[in-house]
Amino acid sequence: MLKCGACGSTRVTVLINGKPYCTYCGAKILRTHLVRTLINMKREGLITSIVNVEGYADP
Repeated sequence: MLKCGACGSTRVTVLINGKPYCTYCGAKILRTHLVRTLINMKREGLITSIVNVEGYADP
């Protein structure tokens, strides 16, 4: 039986880079990646300064 690579839950719903994750941990990984991508895009001037992603804190 698969277990979440982060928390050990047996309710695995997603594979990210070949590793199994539950819904909560998978969403946390995706959210972190998207915020990092938005910060890089903002730094490169691809999105406006109106978007506030620096103050993002993962709940």
